[in-house]
Amino acid sequence: MARRFSIPPLAENNLIRNSCFGQGLSFFRHSGKGNAEVLTGPPNFCRLTGGILRHGFDVDNQIHADPDSVFPWHGSFVFKFRARGNGRLRAGLRWRLSCFRNETEFQVVTTPEYELADEFQEFRFEGTVEDHRASINDSVCFEILEGYADITGISLYYPEPIHEVVFDRPHIAALTGEEIRFRCQGAKQLLCCYGHAENELDPEIIDAPRGEFTMKLPGIGGEGFRFVGIGSSPNSRKSLFVSTPPAALLKQMRRHRFSSRPRHLLFFGDSLTAYDAGRNYTDIAGSFLPDSWSYTNAGIGGDDLTRLCKRLQGRPRTYRLEDFETIWEKIPDEIFIFYGANDTKAPWRTDYKVPITPPELERELLQEILESLREHAPRAEVTFIASPPGFFPYQEERNRRLREIGVQHSLFNMPEHVLAYNRVMRKFAACNGCTYLDFHRECAHHPDPKSLFIPDDGVHMTLKGHLTLAAFLLRYLEGRFPARK
Repeated sequence: MARRFSIPPLAENNLIRNSCFGQGLSFFRHSGKGNAEVLTGPPNFCRLTGGILRHGFDVDNQIHADPDSVFPWHGSFVFKFRARGNGRLRAGLRWRLSCFRNETEFQVVTTPEYELADEFQEFRFEGTVEDHRASINDSVCFEILEGYADITGISLYYPEPIHEVVFDRPHIAALTGEEIRFRCQGAKQLLCCYGHAENELDPEIIDAPRGEFTMKLPGIGGEGFRFVGIGSSPNSRKSLFVSTPPAALLKQMRRHRFSSRPRHLLFFGDSLTAYDAGRNYTDIAGSFLPDSWSYTNAGIGGDDLTRLCKRLQGRPRTYRLEDFETIWEKIPDEIFIFYGANDTKAPWRTDYKVPITPPELERELLQEILESLREHAPRAEVTFIASPPGFFPYQEERNRRLREIGVQHSLFNMPEHVLAYNRVMRKFAACNGCTYLDFHRECAHHPDPKSLFIPDDGVHMTLKGHLTLAAFLLRYLEGRFPARK
């Protein structure tokens, strides 16, 4: 199993990144009397004259988000925002008690009633989630009790975690009935959450003083399960994901043999790479690579080639520039670039005809990115992974719903934009001595391509999608670095 090098977490592991109303009310819903409208700033703010304004997190947050945020149990949180106005305001935070099921049981905590003044003032609400059934943070809301309120600067986050819990690996792949072994140091308890709605198993709490565990993998539905190690301090947690791949696929991945010569892999990407540590393709592939190998996942949710280029060049005020401060401490032998989901999205304002990164801009960015990579790691092999096709009918259905309610949005995975993006990347790789891995073709030829992408948006990959990409990478790496006979 390859060693994973982790990027230090942000001091504020923020669960709301669209809080300044820069995209209108796209991520908010208003109900009740009165109305809500966005007014220009700076900063942009929302004027709420009555009713309730709610910001709902992604309903599949547990599928493609940071596990340290997904499991709020025993987590202290900070919910803060700035408001002014005339009257009284109350806010609330809600989390689901579904434990990966499609039930609608919630737990809600509310702030005190806040008196508003003419000038913006910051309100801060802190607490700890006590219910172990809390599987995801669900939403925040604002309720006008009297008068009106101007709201901005919304932030819900966990303070920087305390790193006293350590698993010896992030991922295990096994078949039902097989024995699995792992070590977890520093945890008082393990929370075991099983799969999704297909299973009938409740979450289980295991006392964890001994640190070493052996168990037979239970028969479960869904997509496997996650052990979350809970330490003695709030926000002290780490997780291990256990997947149950199809037997034929697992047999194939176990059959690969690699050179034991040390290699370090560095992955750049958007949310398809960044989210859900332990469950994504980097950790799955890493669990089958030799102990002498290592890897770093430098993916960042919402990223595109423009942001990657700026961050590699160290340009000031680049989004999450600090995430790249440590990635060159270990020089990679292999660099993988897996982008396209955000580059190929087409905004409403262009009638979906112009992607965020059109072909001419893509060529310029790829050139600058490659130059930066070769400055940092001149001997590294650079591999471009084609943007997958997604499952466009899911995206079309999402588009239809948003158009019906008049929400401005972008359309992802339009086939013509994805194909154009990949054509530019393929040609660029060939002209610059880089490798191009056609993951788009791999998905298109899969016997059940829609199963690779979540129904909620058709963009983010299911566990089956991550397993497919991991298996694709393992075949490629074995071809380049086979074990000596």
